[in-house]
Amino acid sequence: MLNYKCGMLNALFDRMDRIIIDSKIYTRENLNEIEHESVRNFLIEWFSDSPTVNLHTSGSTGVPKLIVAEKSRMIASTKMTLDYLNLKRGDTALLCLSVNYIAGKMMIVRAIVGGLNLLIGDLSSNPLQNEERHIDFAAMVPLQVYNSFRDKNGRFSRIGKVIIGGGAIDRNEENLYSTLPNEIYATYGMTETLSHIAMRRINGDKRSPYFTPMDGVDVKVKEENGENIGTLVINAPRLCAETLYTNDNVEMRSDGTFRILGRKDNVVCSGGIKLQIEEIEAKLANIIHVDFAISSKPDEKLGEKLVLIIEDSKERHVATSSSALLSSYLGFDLTSCLEKYEIPKEVFYILHLPRTESGKIARATLKQMLSENK
Repeated sequence: MLNYKCGMLNALFDRMDRIIIDSKIYTRENLNEIEHESVRNFLIEWFSDSPTVNLHTSGSTGVPKLIVAEKSRMIASTKMTLDYLNLKRGDTALLCLSVNYIAGKMMIVRAIVGGLNLLIGDLSSNPLQNEERHIDFAAMVPLQVYNSFRDKNGRFSRIGKVIIGGGAIDRNEENLYSTLPNEIYATYGMTETLSHIAMRRINGDKRSPYFTPMDGVDVKVKEENGENIGTLVINAPRLCAETLYTNDNVEMRSDGTFRILGRKDNVVCSGGIKLQIEEIEAKLANIIHVDFAISSKPDEKLGEKLVLIIEDSKERHVATSSSALLSSYLGFDLTSCLEKYEIPKEVFYILHLPRTESGKIARATLKQMLSENK
Protein backbone atom coordinates (compact mmCIF):
# COMPACT_ATOMS: atom_id res chain seq x y z
CA MET A 1 0.00 0.00 0.00
CA LEU A 2 3.01 2.33 0.20
CA ASN A 3 2.31 3.54 -3.29
CA TYR A 4 3.00 7.23 -2.85
CA LYS A 5 3.22 9.18 -6.06
CA CYS A 6 6.76 10.23 -6.91
CA GLY A 7 6.00 13.87 -6.17
CA MET A 8 4.70 13.00 -2.73
CA LEU A 9 7.78 10.93 -1.95
CA ASN A 10 10.10 13.71 -3.02
CA ALA A 11 8.17 16.22 -0.96
CA LEU A 12 8.41 14.00 2.09
CA PHE A 13 12.18 13.64 1.91
CA ASP A 14 12.80 17.27 0.93
CA ARG A 15 11.26 18.50 4.19
CA MET A 16 12.84 16.18 6.76
CA ASP A 17 14.78 19.10 8.26
CA ARG A 18 11.80 21.18 9.34
CA ILE A 19 8.39 21.11 10.98
CA ILE A 20 5.34 23.32 10.69
CA ILE A 21 3.72 24.17 14.03
CA ASP A 22 0.67 26.43 14.04
CA SER A 23 1.54 27.49 10.47
CA LYS A 24 5.09 28.55 11.41
CA ILE A 25 8.16 26.73 10.07
CA TYR A 26 10.79 25.59 12.57
CA THR A 27 14.25 24.21 11.81
CA ARG A 28 17.28 23.44 13.97
CA GLU A 29 18.10 27.13 14.03
CA ASN A 30 14.92 28.37 15.73
CA LEU A 31 13.72 25.44 17.86
CA ASN A 32 14.34 27.56 20.95
CA GLU A 33 11.33 29.66 19.91
CA ILE A 34 8.94 26.75 20.54
CA GLU A 35 7.13 27.47 23.80
CA HIS A 36 6.14 23.90 24.63
CA GLU A 37 9.12 22.40 26.43
CA SER A 38 8.38 18.72 25.79
CA VAL A 39 7.84 19.34 22.07
CA ARG A 40 10.99 21.46 21.87
CA ASN A 41 13.11 18.86 23.66
CA PHE A 42 11.93 16.03 21.42
CA LEU A 43 12.60 18.07 18.26
CA ILE A 44 16.12 18.86 19.49
CA GLU A 45 16.65 15.12 19.91
CA TRP A 46 15.04 14.33 16.54
CA PHE A 47 17.02 16.91 14.55
CA SER A 48 20.30 15.88 16.21
CA ASP A 49 22.89 13.81 14.32
CA SER A 50 22.07 10.71 16.37
CA PRO A 51 20.31 7.99 14.34
CA THR A 52 18.22 6.98 17.37
CA VAL A 53 15.86 8.38 19.98
CA ASN A 54 14.95 7.06 23.42
CA LEU A 55 11.42 5.77 24.04
CA HIS A 56 9.73 4.52 27.20
CA THR A 57 6.92 1.99 27.46
CA SER A 58 3.82 2.93 29.45
CA GLY A 59 4.29 0.30 32.16
CA SER A 60 0.67 -0.89 32.09
CA THR A 61 1.71 -4.50 32.69
CA GLY A 62 4.82 -3.92 34.79
CA VAL A 63 7.84 -1.64 35.13
CA PRO A 64 8.29 0.86 32.25
CA LYS A 65 11.33 0.07 30.11
CA LEU A 66 13.65 2.05 27.87
CA ILE A 67 13.70 1.33 24.13
CA VAL A 68 16.25 2.83 21.76
CA ALA A 69 14.48 3.38 18.43
CA GLU A 70 16.02 4.05 15.04
CA LYS A 71 14.71 7.22 13.42
CA SER A 72 14.62 5.49 10.02
CA ARG A 73 12.16 2.93 11.38
CA MET A 74 10.00 5.65 12.94
CA ILE A 75 9.90 7.32 9.53
CA ALA A 76 8.83 4.03 7.94
CA SER A 77 6.00 3.70 10.48
CA THR A 78 4.98 7.26 9.78
CA LYS A 79 4.75 6.68 6.03
CA MET A 80 2.52 3.65 6.61
CA THR A 81 0.07 5.81 8.58
CA LEU A 82 0.15 8.72 6.14
CA ASP A 83 -0.62 6.39 3.27
CA TYR A 84 -3.27 4.34 5.09
CA LEU A 85 -5.18 7.48 6.07
CA ASN A 86 -4.42 9.38 2.85
CA LEU A 87 -3.13 12.40 4.75
CA LYS A 88 -1.85 15.23 2.58
CA ARG A 89 0.73 17.99 2.92
CA GLY A 90 -0.82 20.96 4.72
CA ASP A 91 -3.43 18.90 6.59
CA THR A 92 -3.76 19.96 10.21
CA ALA A 93 -2.83 17.43 12.91
CA LEU A 94 -3.76 17.95 16.55
CA LEU A 95 -1.19 16.99 19.18
CA CYS A 96 -3.10 16.29 22.39
CA LEU A 97 -1.04 13.35 23.72
CA SER A 98 1.97 13.45 26.00
CA VAL A 99 5.27 13.61 24.15
CA ASN A 100 6.77 11.44 26.90
CA TYR A 101 5.39 8.38 25.10
CA ILE A 102 5.48 6.96 21.58
CA ALA A 103 2.00 8.14 20.52
CA GLY A 104 2.81 11.80 21.13
CA LYS A 105 6.27 11.55 19.59
CA MET A 106 4.88 9.90 16.46
CA MET A 107 2.39 12.74 15.91
CA ILE A 108 5.37 15.08 15.72
CA VAL A 109 7.24 12.76 13.33
CA ARG A 110 4.13 12.50 11.13
CA ALA A 111 4.05 16.28 10.90
CA ILE A 112 7.72 16.37 9.88
CA VAL A 113 7.55 13.56 7.32
CA GLY A 114 4.13 14.37 5.89
CA GLY A 115 4.39 18.14 5.86
CA LEU A 116 1.39 18.38 8.19
CA ASN A 117 0.59 21.55 10.11
CA LEU A 118 0.95 20.48 13.75
CA LEU A 119 -1.51 22.11 16.14
CA ILE A 120 -0.40 21.82 19.75
CA GLY A 121 -3.53 21.35 21.80
CA ASP A 122 -4.64 20.73 25.34
CA LEU A 123 -2.99 17.61 26.78
CA SER A 124 -6.00 16.94 28.99
CA SER A 125 -8.76 14.36 29.20
CA ASN A 126 -11.01 16.72 27.20
CA PRO A 127 -8.70 18.24 24.58
CA LEU A 128 -11.43 19.75 22.38
CA GLN A 129 -13.19 21.65 25.14
CA ASN A 130 -11.70 24.99 24.08
CA GLU A 131 -10.48 24.03 20.60
CA GLU A 132 -11.74 26.22 17.76
CA ARG A 133 -9.24 25.39 15.00
CA HIS A 134 -9.96 23.22 11.96
CA ILE A 135 -8.52 19.72 12.51
CA ASP A 136 -8.01 17.17 9.75
CA PHE A 137 -6.34 14.48 11.87
CA ALA A 138 -6.01 13.64 15.56
CA ALA A 139 -4.78 10.80 17.75
CA MET A 140 -6.41 10.27 21.14
CA VAL A 141 -6.73 7.76 23.94
CA PRO A 142 -10.21 6.32 24.67
CA LEU A 143 -10.93 8.66 27.60
CA GLN A 144 -10.20 11.74 25.48
CA VAL A 145 -12.50 10.44 22.74
CA TYR A 146 -15.31 9.74 25.18
CA ASN A 147 -15.10 13.16 26.85
CA SER A 148 -14.84 14.94 23.50
CA PHE A 149 -17.85 13.03 22.19
CA ARG A 150 -19.91 13.90 25.28
CA ASP A 151 -19.12 17.58 24.88
CA LYS A 152 -22.14 19.00 23.08
CA ASN A 153 -20.10 21.46 21.02
CA GLY A 154 -19.88 18.91 18.16
CA ARG A 155 -16.17 19.52 17.58
CA PHE A 156 -15.24 15.84 17.74
CA SER A 157 -17.45 14.85 14.80
CA ARG A 158 -15.86 17.63 12.70
CA ILE A 159 -12.36 16.16 12.91
CA GLY A 160 -11.67 14.49 9.57
CA LYS A 161 -9.86 11.39 10.82
CA VAL A 162 -9.28 10.12 14.35
CA ILE A 163 -7.10 7.24 15.48
CA ILE A 164 -7.54 5.81 18.97
CA GLY A 165 -4.78 4.02 20.84
CA GLY A 166 -3.33 3.49 24.28
CA GLY A 167 -5.99 1.05 25.45
CA ALA A 168 -9.06 -0.94 24.53
CA ILE A 169 -12.23 0.95 23.61
CA ASP A 170 -15.25 0.18 25.76
CA ARG A 171 -17.79 -1.75 23.70
CA ASN A 172 -20.68 0.52 24.68
CA GLU A 173 -18.66 3.63 23.91
CA GLU A 174 -17.72 2.24 20.52
CA ASN A 175 -21.40 1.83 19.71
CA LEU A 176 -21.93 5.52 20.50
CA TYR A 177 -19.47 6.52 17.79
CA SER A 178 -20.77 4.13 15.11
CA THR A 179 -22.89 6.69 13.24
CA LEU A 180 -20.57 9.71 13.43
CA PRO A 181 -19.74 11.24 10.03
CA ASN A 182 -15.94 11.33 10.35
CA GLU A 183 -13.47 8.44 10.01
CA ILE A 184 -12.62 6.83 13.35
CA TYR A 185 -10.12 4.01 13.73
CA ALA A 186 -9.01 1.83 16.62
CA THR A 187 -5.32 1.03 16.39
CA TYR A 188 -3.22 -1.91 17.54
CA GLY A 189 0.44 -1.56 18.36
CA MET A 190 3.00 -0.98 21.08
CA THR A 191 6.12 1.04 21.73
CA GLU A 192 8.23 -1.80 20.30
CA THR A 193 6.39 -1.50 16.95
CA LEU A 194 6.80 2.29 16.94
CA SER A 195 3.09 3.00 17.27
CA HIS A 196 0.43 0.94 15.46
CA ILE A 197 0.81 -1.92 12.99
CA ALA A 198 -2.91 -2.50 12.35
CA MET A 199 -6.17 -0.55 12.32
CA ARG A 200 -9.89 -1.21 12.25
CA ARG A 201 -12.72 1.18 11.43
CA ILE A 202 -15.18 1.57 14.32
CA ASN A 203 -17.84 3.62 12.54
CA GLY A 204 -19.63 3.77 9.23
CA ASP A 205 -20.18 1.01 6.68
CA LYS A 206 -16.61 -0.31 7.08
CA ARG A 207 -16.94 -0.83 10.83
CA SER A 208 -15.36 -4.11 11.98
CA PRO A 209 -14.12 -5.84 15.16
CA TYR A 210 -11.15 -7.17 13.16
CA PHE A 211 -7.87 -5.32 12.72
CA THR A 212 -6.27 -5.10 9.27
CA PRO A 213 -2.45 -5.15 9.29
CA MET A 214 -0.76 -2.26 7.52
CA ASP A 215 1.30 -2.78 4.40
CA GLY A 216 4.63 -4.46 5.08
CA VAL A 217 3.38 -6.11 8.29
CA ASP A 218 2.91 -9.87 8.49
CA VAL A 219 1.04 -11.38 11.42
CA LYS A 220 0.28 -14.92 12.53
CA VAL A 221 -0.73 -16.70 15.70
CA LYS A 222 1.30 -18.99 17.85
CA GLU A 223 -1.55 -21.47 18.03
CA GLU A 224 -2.45 -22.87 21.40
CA ASN A 225 -5.70 -24.67 20.61
CA GLY A 226 -5.53 -25.45 16.90
CA GLU A 227 -8.39 -23.06 16.07
CA ASN A 228 -6.42 -19.99 14.94
CA ILE A 229 -6.57 -18.63 18.48
CA GLY A 230 -3.33 -17.91 20.28
CA THR A 231 -0.75 -15.21 20.90
CA LEU A 232 -0.02 -12.77 18.08
CA VAL A 233 3.34 -12.91 16.29
CA ILE A 234 4.39 -9.79 14.35
CA ASN A 235 6.95 -9.64 11.56
CA ALA A 236 7.47 -6.04 10.47
CA PRO A 237 11.04 -5.70 9.17
CA ARG A 238 10.65 -2.01 8.36
CA LEU A 239 9.77 -1.31 11.98
CA CYS A 240 11.48 -4.00 14.05
CA ALA A 241 14.73 -5.84 13.44
CA GLU A 242 13.37 -8.97 15.07
CA THR A 243 10.07 -10.86 15.02
CA LEU A 244 7.89 -9.85 17.96
CA TYR A 245 6.16 -12.51 20.03
CA THR A 246 3.42 -10.67 21.88
CA ASN A 247 1.38 -11.63 24.93
CA ASP A 248 -1.85 -10.69 23.18
CA ASN A 249 -4.34 -13.47 22.59
CA VAL A 250 -6.11 -13.07 19.25
CA GLU A 251 -8.50 -14.84 16.92
CA MET A 252 -6.99 -14.88 13.42
CA ARG A 253 -9.03 -15.15 10.22
CA SER A 254 -7.82 -16.67 6.97
CA ASP A 255 -7.49 -13.22 5.34
CA GLY A 256 -4.93 -12.12 7.96
CA THR A 257 -7.28 -9.87 9.92
CA PHE A 258 -7.49 -10.49 13.65
CA ARG A 259 -9.58 -9.76 16.73
CA ILE A 260 -8.01 -9.00 20.12
CA LEU A 261 -9.21 -11.25 22.94
CA GLY A 262 -6.87 -9.92 25.64
CA ARG A 263 -3.40 -10.36 27.06
CA LYS A 264 -2.01 -13.79 27.77
CA ASP A 265 -0.89 -12.63 31.20
CA ASN A 266 -4.48 -11.54 31.84
CA VAL A 267 -5.69 -15.11 31.57
CA VAL A 268 -6.92 -16.49 34.88
CA CYS A 269 -6.99 -20.25 35.35
CA SER A 270 -9.83 -20.81 37.80
CA GLY A 271 -10.96 -24.33 38.56
CA GLY A 272 -9.23 -25.58 35.42
CA ILE A 273 -11.02 -23.08 33.16
CA LYS A 274 -9.01 -20.37 31.37
CA LEU A 275 -10.73 -17.01 31.61
CA GLN A 276 -9.71 -13.91 29.64
CA ILE A 277 -10.03 -10.86 31.90
CA GLU A 278 -10.73 -8.42 29.05
CA GLU A 279 -13.56 -10.55 27.68
CA ILE A 280 -15.27 -10.57 31.09
CA GLU A 281 -14.75 -6.82 31.47
CA ALA A 282 -16.35 -6.25 28.06
CA LYS A 283 -19.45 -8.19 29.17
CA LEU A 284 -19.67 -6.35 32.50
CA ALA A 285 -19.43 -2.98 30.75
CA ASN A 286 -23.05 -3.49 29.72
CA ILE A 287 -24.22 -3.29 33.34
CA ILE A 288 -21.48 -1.43 35.25
CA HIS A 289 -21.35 2.22 34.31
CA VAL A 290 -18.46 3.40 36.49
CA ASP A 291 -14.74 2.61 36.26
CA PHE A 292 -13.97 -0.98 37.22
CA ALA A 293 -11.53 -3.80 36.55
CA ILE A 294 -11.29 -7.57 36.86
CA SER A 295 -8.28 -9.16 38.53
CA SER A 296 -7.55 -12.33 40.47
CA LYS A 297 -6.30 -13.71 43.77
CA PRO A 298 -4.86 -17.10 44.75
CA ASP A 299 -7.46 -19.58 45.98
CA GLU A 300 -6.92 -22.93 47.69
CA LYS A 301 -9.75 -24.70 45.85
CA LEU A 302 -9.80 -22.99 42.46
CA GLY A 303 -6.13 -22.12 42.09
CA GLU A 304 -7.15 -18.56 41.23
CA LYS A 305 -10.41 -16.73 41.75
CA LEU A 306 -11.81 -13.74 39.93
CA VAL A 307 -12.11 -10.43 41.77
CA LEU A 308 -14.15 -7.40 40.70
CA ILE A 309 -12.80 -3.98 41.69
CA ILE A 310 -15.10 -0.96 41.38
CA GLU A 311 -14.28 2.72 41.90
CA ASP A 312 -16.49 4.22 44.59
CA SER A 313 -16.36 6.98 47.19
CA LYS A 314 -16.91 4.45 50.01
CA GLU A 315 -14.38 1.64 50.32
CA ARG A 316 -15.78 -1.78 51.22
CA HIS A 317 -15.38 -5.47 50.46
CA VAL A 318 -17.69 -8.43 49.99
CA ALA A 319 -16.81 -12.10 49.45
CA THR A 320 -19.31 -14.86 48.67
CA SER A 321 -19.53 -17.93 46.45
CA SER A 322 -23.24 -17.25 45.88
CA SER A 323 -23.87 -15.39 42.63
CA ALA A 324 -27.38 -14.51 43.85
CA LEU A 325 -26.08 -12.89 47.04
CA LEU A 326 -23.35 -11.08 45.13
CA SER A 327 -25.81 -9.81 42.52
CA SER A 328 -28.14 -8.64 45.28
CA TYR A 329 -25.32 -6.74 46.95
CA LEU A 330 -24.17 -5.13 43.70
CA GLY A 331 -27.68 -4.20 42.60
CA PHE A 332 -27.54 -5.94 39.23
CA ASP A 333 -27.78 -9.52 38.01
CA LEU A 334 -24.35 -10.88 37.11
CA THR A 335 -25.89 -13.96 35.53
CA SER A 336 -27.52 -11.76 32.88
CA CYS A 337 -24.18 -11.28 31.14
CA LEU A 338 -21.72 -13.78 32.64
CA GLU A 339 -21.44 -17.54 32.65
CA LYS A 340 -21.42 -19.17 36.07
CA TYR A 341 -17.66 -19.74 35.98
CA GLU A 342 -17.05 -16.08 34.98
CA ILE A 343 -18.72 -14.59 38.07
CA PRO A 344 -16.25 -13.01 40.53
CA LYS A 345 -15.97 -14.46 44.03
CA GLU A 346 -15.03 -11.16 45.67
CA VAL A 347 -15.79 -7.49 45.12
CA PHE A 348 -13.69 -4.56 46.32
CA TYR A 349 -14.86 -0.96 46.22
CA ILE A 350 -11.87 1.40 46.20
CA LEU A 351 -11.47 5.15 45.80
CA HIS A 352 -9.26 4.98 42.70
CA LEU A 353 -8.05 2.21 40.44
CA PRO A 354 -4.25 2.31 40.04
CA ARG A 355 -3.28 3.68 36.65
CA THR A 356 -0.13 4.33 34.66
CA GLU A 357 0.90 7.82 33.54
CA SER A 358 -0.80 7.16 30.20
CA GLY A 359 -4.10 6.34 31.92
CA LYS A 360 -4.15 2.55 31.52
CA ILE A 361 -5.13 0.28 34.40
CA ALA A 362 -1.90 -0.72 36.18
CA ARG A 363 -2.84 -4.38 36.39
CA ALA A 364 0.39 -5.52 38.05
CA THR A 365 -0.09 -2.93 40.80
CA LEU A 366 -3.74 -3.90 41.19
CA LYS A 367 -2.88 -7.57 41.54
CA GLN A 368 -0.22 -6.74 44.11
CA MET A 369 -2.77 -4.73 46.09
CA LEU A 370 -5.13 -7.71 46.11
CA SER A 371 -2.40 -10.15 47.16
CA GLU A 372 -1.62 -7.92 50.15
CA ASN A 373 -5.29 -7.89 51.15
CA LYS A 374 -5.87 -11.30 52.65
